[in-house]
Amino acid sequence: MLALAGYSVIEGDVVATLKFLFKIDMQSFTARTALEALGLGFFSIGVGLGLMITYAAYSGREIDLMEVAVVSVVGDTAISLLAGFAVFPMVFAHGLDPASGPGLVFITLPLAFAQMPFGRLAATGFYILLFVAALASAISMLELVVAMLVRRFDRPRAQAAWFAAAGCFIAGIPSVLSFNLRSGWFPLARLSGFEHATVFDLLDYLSSNLLLPIGGFVLALFVGWVLPGAVLVDELSLSRWQAQLLSVTLRYVAPAGIAAAALAPIWS
Repeated sequence: MLALAGYSVIEGDVVATLKFLFKIDMQSFTARTALEALGLGFFSIGVGLGLMITYAAYSGREIDLMEVAVVSVVGDTAISLLAGFAVFPMVFAHGLDPASGPGLVFITLPLAFAQMPFGRLAATGFYILLFVAALASAISMLELVVAMLVRRFDRPRAQAAWFAAAGCFIAGIPSVLSFNLRSGWFPLARLSGFEHATVFDLLDYLSSNLLLPIGGFVLALFVGWVLPGAVLVDELSLSRWQAQLLSVTLRYVAPAGIAAAALAPIWS
């Protein structure tokens, strides 16, 4: 990723990339962008999915969960910025649209790679990294279902993994078809705002803008109001003032922020 980002910065338009990534544009800051940012943040680090809870359940007592949380957030942010510098300099250098969505990866970027020196080598490296990222995300999210099947229904792990993977594969076929054979089918075309939304667009909106915020909202309320405070203090090795600060955040600040971001598009 470092090599690809360095190559992209040298060969691409890094000035336009810096403006695109870091220039504050208050006109673009709307209720919808706030909600999308919230959903992206939740999805990126697994909040609202139960993802981190599942992995933390496998951790030994010697693991510092506070340190893991900080490293996860910092690492995720660093990799995201690195990916931005690996992609957008090439996009701007060839006058391509940086906001073309999923088409940016599979339609726009190949055109940019084709026009670059050593483009085939760079493209190979990029898509290998993309495959690894997709596979890692799939494995981590699949573990949620696998863990439930193993613990709740006493199924062998291998059998549970095959069953869950097959179910996800079948359920994902309509979203794949929305990029080709069914690209012209808009299930909710009669609803305002969804006139041109394919099955993939609807699933993306449902998961990022509804399910993840709801999951995060409920999780914050559960930990803040239901889970005994002594559990947090013990598991996270918190001091008294840290525990109080976390309690106030989970009880009031986080739910209020999530609710505001989720409901703002409706109010506006």
